[in-house]
Parts: sequence; structure tokens; C-alpha cells
Amino acid sequence: MAGIGFAINKIVRGKKLTSKPRAFAYASIVTVAPLLFGELVLLTIYSLSNLAKVTITDRNLIVAIITYGLLGSLFINGFVSLVISRYLSDKIFSRDLSNILTSYLGSQFFSVFLGGILYGIFLLISRIGFIYGVLAWILFCEFLLSWNVINFLTIINDYLGIVKAFFATILTTLIMSSIFLLIHISVVVSLLAGIIFGYASFLILATNLLCQQFPNKLNYDQMFNFLKYFDKHWKLAVIGLCTQLGLLGHIVVIWFSQIGQQVRGLFYIAPYYDLTVFLASLTMLASTVQFIISIEVDFFKSYRNYYLSFTGKCTLQEIRKAERDMTESLKKGMKQTVWVQLIVTLLSISVGTSILNALPLGFNTTMNGYFRILCVAYAIYGLANIVALSTYYFGNLTGSYWTSISFATVSILATVATLYTNTLFYGFGFLIATMLYFIISWINLEKITSNLMYQILGRQPIVFSEKKGIFYRFAIFLNKKMLVFTKEVNYEE
Repeated sequence: MAGIGFAINKIVRGKKLTSKPRAFAYASIVTVAPLLFGELVLLTIYSLSNLAKVTITDRNLIVAIITYGLLGSLFINGFVSLVISRYLSDKIFSRDLSNILTSYLGSQFFSVFLGGILYGIFLLISRIGFIYGVLAWILFCEFLLSWNVINFLTIINDYLGIVKAFFATILTTLIMSSIFLLIHISVVVSLLAGIIFGYASFLILATNLLCQQFPNKLNYDQMFNFLKYFDKHWKLAVIGLCTQLGLLGHIVVIWFSQIGQQVRGLFYIAPYYDLTVFLASLTMLASTVQFIISIEVDFFKSYRNYYLSFTGKCTLQEIRKAERDMTESLKKGMKQTVWVQLIVTLLSISVGTSILNALPLGFNTTMNGYFRILCVAYAIYGLANIVALSTYYFGNLTGSYWTSISFATVSILATVATLYTNTLFYGFGFLIATMLYFIISWINLEKITSNLMYQILGRQPIVFSEKKGIFYRFAIFLNKKMLVFTKEVNYEE
């Protein structure tokens, strides 16, 4: 999330009584709200399906199409989001906001082009049917566009407008699904079409927020400039993709286990496991928000002072003191985050299971076991991810690159290994992977902070050179084509 730190610091600099609560609200909205609002959309669809008395077969088909679209879009978004975030961060830091809206449209085109082709090929061989395939493809593309627009929404601090866009999505989904059901369109098509209209409204409103914030003039010759960052920061793309593979890959593996069910063609689900995964993943959101507030507000000040000490007339003792202040601030923020996550996890395991058993979700003993295992796993993942993100401040791309690959590999292979054990052990593969992810990330952080001055100064290249690889040439090619397409230059030119 490229601009959330800048936006939060802008709010806090106001030094008003409401500054900290506003910063906490903004961080919650742009991090927690997208997942919660997606769940509200699914809950709306679930309620409508109950009213329409949908069969269990149709309900599983709806769930499978939505789940595949979500996971598929998250994989593609993982590949592009960190690179785009780095591009946006550099633009915000240099106060060059003239091409933000242009880059937004270019990134949307690129994401849909890349993801649409890959997911389209999958749907063609999935044997799900033409109508369902078209709806699934449109829904996937909307999910992908939604994840990307949220990256750009972190730049602005109009969190009231963001909340309105979320609720408009839910309302539109409810209204359009109801209309389609009333005119006797099939239940599956009606509910999927309702979600498609709902997310379309979100994209329209979110894009309008960006248009209001940034200059509306589009520079078509710079629309795909962000692609140049893939040459220089290709490790970020691998890190994002592997992190998503480690985080979500175990779900796909379980679909083909003893508790998995074939819905249609290549579409599978594991209802018991999928539901507990989603509920357990919510428990790590509290630590995410706490991390953003403590790191982006408190740590950022000492971090900035430390780096500025190299450019000013500071003595070595003053630089060392700034370094100690920075590391102490980082440790303090992490301790607070650990305590928040520990409390949330303990409450979820003790009280949460009782609440879930009381709700009409069909929780049984096996699901309670999955929930406890996954709560611990996602708690460790949340903390490991925070440690890994902290190392980014000190340029630890190579360490994070190998850590993310290890996390993805172990998560998938360990989950495959659990398929040969009792079904009660499902989830332990992901737990083992998160523990490894945390240990390696912590070792990386300790290694960096133990010799910080060398990490900051000694590892920098002596001569700067801009990398002009395949993505650089691709960006130039697309920019020229956009100029021709928009008739800004004629074909003779």
C-alpha cells in the first residue's frame, strides 16, 4: 500500500485531538475494510440464496466461482502490486503527482491484460459452461481491478468516500440480484450478475475519487511508465507472488484432498476448510492495523531522522544515537503489535469458537480444530509479514526474495505431505510454513540491525545505472501505441 504511510503522517501532523483516532480509522478502512466489505457482499449473496431456496449444488457453484476469482486475482495482484506500490511511493516522495491518474489507468489495463488472458485460458479448459465461464471471467477481472484501485486509494485520505463506495457495492449487489431473481433469471446467474454490478459500482466510485484528487489530464506517452520498475525491482514481483502462493496455496491443495468436493469441471471446494480459513485470517487484521499506525507514525520519525543525519553535519556519535533511537522505536512498535496479536488470537481460540458454534454456520468438532490451528498459523504469519516488511525499510530485497520463495515452497509441500495423514492434521502444513517464514524473517532483521551502517552505506552501488530490460522496452512500445490509438499523433508520424 504505497501511500498509506504518507497519508497517515499527513493526518497526524495536524496535531489535533482527533488526529490519532482519524489515523487509526484510515488505516483500518484501507487495510481491514476491503476484506470485511467483501465478506458482507458474500453474506448478502448467501442471504438472497436462502430466500431463493437455492439448491446445495447451485450454492457450491456460486461459492466456487467467487472463491476461484478471489484467489486467482490475488495471485496476479501479488505479482504486480508491490512493484506498482514502489513506483507510487517514489512519485509521492518526489512530489510528482502529475501522472498518478495516468499510471492508474495503465496499471488497470496491464493487470486485466495479464490476468484476463491467464484466467481465460483456465476457464476454457475448466468445462464450467459458456455462461458461467463468461460471468466468472468478468467477476475475476473486477476483483483484480478492485485490488489495484485500493493501492491507489491509499494515497488519498478521503476515507469517508471510500466507505461510501464500499456500502454502495453492497447495496447495488442486493438490488441488482433481487431484480434478476424477480424476473425469473436462474439463481446462479442472478447472484453472480448482482455481484458483478456491485463491484462495477465500486470501481466507478473509486475511480471518481481518484479523478477528484489528481489532475484529470492524461499523458498517454507515460501511461505505462510503471512497467519500467519491473526491470529494476523484479524481486518485488517475485516476493509478492510467492507470498500469495504461500498464503493461499494450501487452500488449493486441500481442495483436492479427502474433504474436497468437485463442483463442476476443474472447480473444487472444501467447504469446512475454506470457511475456517477465512474466519481465522480475520484474526491477523488487528496486528496489521497496529503495525501500520506504530511503524508509519512513530518509527517513521526516527527513521527519517537517521537517514537525514547522513546528509547533515552530524558527528559519528550523533549518527549512532539516531540509529539507537530508530531501532528502539522499531522494537517498541513490534512489541505492541505482538501483544495485540496475542490477545486477539487467545480470544479467538477461547471465546471465538463458542460464538462460531452458536451461529448457524454448521461448525463441528473438526472445524473447531481447523480454526484453532489456522488462528495460530495466521497469527504467526501476520507477525512474520510485519518483520519482513520492516526489513524493506533497510533495502533487504534479496533476503526477502529468498524468504518468500522458501515460504511458498514449504507451505505447498508441507500441505501436500499432510494429505497422507489424518484429515485432522490439515492446516499444520501452513502452520509449519509460517513458523519458518517468521524465523527466517527475524534472522534477516537481526542481521541487518546488527550492522546497520554497512547495510545503509556499504551495500549501495558506486555508480548508478538504470536497468533497461524487456519491461522498459515494453513500456516504451505500449506508450507509443497509446499515442497512436488516442490519435494524439497521426500514423505518418
